[in-house]
Amino acid sequence: MPRTLQLFHWLLFESVVVFAMLVTPVFWAVLYSADKYVGGEHRWLNASVHAANLGCILVDVVAGSMVLSPHWIHPAILAFVVVLYLALAYLNKAINGWFTYNFIDYTRHHWMVLVFAIGILAAIVLVYYIIYALQLLLDRFLPPKVSLSSPLPLSSDSDDDGEFKA
Repeated sequence: MPRTLQLFHWLLFESVVVFAMLVTPVFWAVLYSADKYVGGEHRWLNASVHAANLGCILVDVVAGSMVLSPHWIHPAILAFVVVLYLALAYLNKAINGWFTYNFIDYTRHHWMVLVFAIGILAAIVLVYYIIYALQLLLDRFLPPKVSLSSPLPLSSDSDDDGEFKA
């Protein structure tokens, strides 16, 4: 696979992992209100979707073979994506006249919108390096994973020329 596509694949993985770890707490702490979701079906749907998403991501982080990059540019790119998403939310306000999320309404919350934005950007960097540290700990204390780039160990049934006996 070309190096550029490998980089995009890595950034896609990192964005899915980090954003899933951030979206779930933000949804339940800031966006979710019990009076908005009257029926039990809506509550169950939201709980199962967000919990399942976070659960799948945690399994992928623990059992997967991809590791986040320690380079600072990767969380900076993720923060830039969030800034673009915020710009899209304000573009929606300009075009349609309503905010996607109430907590970014600067007419009601004034300076708190800046606090939310800085907090989310800081949380991206913090969550990114917490996950990176978790992956380093897992690599240190669990057996190494077999990757596609490393050759598989030859069994004791092999000939001197590397071919396996049937």
